[in-house]
Amino acid sequence: MRAQVAFGGLAGILAMCVAGAAHARTDGTAHIIPPAALVVGAFDNSATPVSRLDAKSQVDQGFDLIRQGQQARAVKLFDKVIADADRQLAGDARPRLCAQTGAGAALLDPAVCDAHFGKGYALIDMGRGDLAEAELRAATRMAPGNAHFANEYAELFKARRAWAESYAEFAHAWSIVDKSPTGPDAKVAARALRGMGFTKGQMGQYDEAAKLLNQSLQYDPASEIARAELGNIARREAIGS
Repeated sequence: MRAQVAFGGLAGILAMCVAGAAHARTDGTAHIIPPAALVVGAFDNSATPVSRLDAKSQVDQGFDLIRQGQQARAVKLFDKVIADADRQLAGDARPRLCAQTGAGAALLDPAVCDAHFGKGYALIDMGRGDLAEAELRAATRMAPGNAHFANEYAELFKARRAWAESYAEFAHAWSIVDKSPTGPDAKVAARALRGMGFTKGQMGQYDEAAKLLNQSLQYDPASEIARAELGNIARREAIGS
């Protein structure tokens, strides 16, 4: 049975991680990753690939399996991608980044981060939130510019009522997301602000919570979630709880 984690809907996640074989970026554009190296040289993007595993194809199949309710099979495909990266980087102490550039880092195909994220999502579906945390953390840390990943990681802490940790991850998502209210990432920004507002409300910081929730409505004016939470905060303030 799915743990109580509001992961924003599988359809939305699949749209960001799978549709068009594209990997979401915080500027809202799609960066198409061709079947190529899983790991490339840290400073030379023309380096000879050290692996010919089609990581993106494996990840796409994994998300298809999640959509079909076959989470355990999806985990096996995601593990294949993760294990290949680990094998290629055995003994390499450099930090790992799913990015095009990064001085001093081992650069990974973005599909590797998607594999960690997908594995975490599948494990949540399987009721293994304890194991999912490490995967979602890995995806977030290896793709530090991906606000969508940060929002999802924050949701895990929110489900555990770990308000400070949840707020910190939502705040990280807000710090890196494109902040144009009419931009393609507007709903990702709104979600980060809603999460920050919700956690502030749970910590009894009602004025700050209301401010953040109202701000989120600038990015997603139709959000019933934000309006409902504003109502909850108003009631709590009225009764002094």
